[in-house]
Amino acid sequence: MSDIANIIEECGAIRRGQFELSNGSLIDYYVDKYAFETNPEVLERIAGAISSRLKGSDTELLAGPALGAVPLVTTVSLQLGLPASYIRLGETRDGTQARIEGSVTKGQRVAIIEDVTMTGSTITETASIIEDAGGIVTRLITVVDRDEGAEATVEGAGYELEYLVQVGDELDVPTTSE
Repeated sequence: MSDIANIIEECGAIRRGQFELSNGSLIDYYVDKYAFETNPEVLERIAGAISSRLKGSDTELLAGPALGAVPLVTTVSLQLGLPASYIRLGETRDGTQARIEGSVTKGQRVAIIEDVTMTGSTITETASIIEDAGGIVTRLITVVDRDEGAEATVEGAGYELEYLVQVGDELDVPTTSE
């Protein structure tokens, strides 16, 4: 098991039981991103792993979907000294009604950071909004991929999904029926 998989497990981010997702489906375990995004030591280590992947790349901007990826994007932004933007998904947008908080300029090379991927729809919608604003999406990185179709969705949209940990690969999550 990798160092990142260990700290995700140790901080209590993997919760076992019955959980209902926003789409109504039931799952046997939940990856509680706030368990690793609100713990400063854990967040710093995870952001460090992402920063290591991006260091020396041609990335000019970091972005992620609001609200979930904000702590990750901000921490990586501070570590690398790169600007950050946060993307509001869906129809509801408060305040300025902006889809993008921060800025994306034409031709700017953008790495998208996400906390947990399941189907890949959130990270690909984020990429689409950035490209509509003129940015060039060069990297899509998630901390935990639940291995439930995100890779295929992302590939179908013309990208490659990078993950720090994938369920079933380095992160063993038994179901409640086991």
